[in-house]
Amino acid sequence: MSKLLSIVIPTLNRCEYLKRTLSCLLPQVEANLDEVELVVCCNASKDDTDAYMLQLSKERPFIKYKYFDEYVEVGQSLIRSVGEAQGKFVVLWGDDDIPMPYFTATILEIIKKNPEVGIIHCNRLEGKDTIYGMRNLKVVESSYDIDEEGLYPVDEFVQRFGIMLGFISSCVFRKDGWILGEPYYNDHYYGFEHLSIIVNGNRNYMCYYYPYPLEMQRLPFSRDFSVKWPLYRFVGVPNMMSDFDSSGVTKCALARWQNTINKSFAKFVWTIMYCSQDKNFYRPRCRDLNKYQKSVVRRFLTYVIVYCCPKWLFVALKKNIYK
Repeated sequence: MSKLLSIVIPTLNRCEYLKRTLSCLLPQVEANLDEVELVVCCNASKDDTDAYMLQLSKERPFIKYKYFDEYVEVGQSLIRSVGEAQGKFVVLWGDDDIPMPYFTATILEIIKKNPEVGIIHCNRLEGKDTIYGMRNLKVVESSYDIDEEGLYPVDEFVQRFGIMLGFISSCVFRKDGWILGEPYYNDHYYGFEHLSIIVNGNRNYMCYYYPYPLEMQRLPFSRDFSVKWPLYRFVGVPNMMSDFDSSGVTKCALARWQNTINKSFAKFVWTIMYCSQDKNFYRPRCRDLNKYQKSVVRRFLTYVIVYCCPKWLFVALKKNIYK
């Protein structure tokens, strides 16, 4: 008999983070074994993840563990991990994210009370992960309206939350909706391929927003996919939002992205500086990075930073932030 909720953790070379995350998730899963399954998918990790998970799955046989021999990029890793889930609803859980003690119970309650729901999105805390613990914790959705919890049609939902829906641990979705959405996969949505599948497949369902934080996002100093972040943010996301508008899923998702996510000049510069980690990768892609940048200054800076910004400067600035 399939479970109501699958918690699926794709992981790559972060065994220590995974241990901490599982220590917080396991009590919630064990308290709801009739309704919840836990799946861990290893993306060809070379650290101690496989040995750790093999031992843990022996101790707790309810854990479904899958080791993939072939490394794939983050988008493909998420997609193949969903294939391992058997639940009616699925949440792809970041291997470094910490659930609040009431995460699972809250999600199960929302699912049961709202049979028309296809996507659930919740608020979260985020903070810099340092050797001393998490610092500078803040609420991601920092505004709150008294009537904003509840159901939304998919067009309003995507326009309201946009790129925030791409944070995997805060997005719960129907598995049958995922299957319906698989034809909408597009590899030009770099890093957000999964979100196109979720949104398109669940477009005939309602969406639910829970405004209270249900998890903590750790922001570690380095991530395996961080070098691709400019491509995800400035190419993949607006490509997808533009297609949402063109296909009638939304009316003005791209404009919303321009006026919110892409608005801050300081964040634009900082994100483009990530390109300094791999100039050879980004130099042929400057035109792609500038496709949705309307400012001449921004377009000029893209070339300057990609071609001239030394990696050591970016690393030094980031170390100072994470002191």
